Amino acid sequence: MPRNKISDIVEGRILQLLHQGYSQPRIVNILKLDGIHVSQSTVSNVKQKIDRQRNSETKIKIFRKKPSQTPSIIKKVIRKIDVEDPPTQRAIAKDLHISQSTVSNIIKNSGFTLRKKQKVQKLTSLNVMKRGQRSFQLYRRLARGRFKKFMQQMKLGFI
Repeated sequence: MPRNKISDIVEGRILQLLHQGYSQPRIVNILKLDGIHVSQSTVSNVKQKIDRQRNSETKIKIFRKKPSQTPSIIKKVIRKIDVEDPPTQRAIAKDLHISQSTVSNIIKNSGFTLRKKQKVQKLTSLNVMKRGQRSFQLYRRLARGRFKKFMQQMKLGFI
């Protein structure tokens, strides 16, 4: 018994839903709500028919966004990286409960440049204050001549 051909209208509707990024089971459910009963294998056949057009210049690309890259997560990642001193990708991934590769892909796809952050010692206000006090004490000791031997050895070492 020959297969029943689906109408061009149904095929067009399936293609439209594929372009919108819906998965095959979701397409079957949407069409069922519209009153069109098709199986998942029918949707798969339509998709494969499009995929066979490899040599065609006007090949239609059908892709589905990964569930981890939802618009809300993309916005959160962009909000976190679009600051003066952004956190590391690892910190962003832990905070949003997604993988580091997902964070990296979102950054690449949104047009930001990936760069390696250099580790820098962060000084707290207390550390800055202590450095100021200690540097003045060191300067006074140098002025009194307590480090003459030390300074002579330093000069000999660099010459």
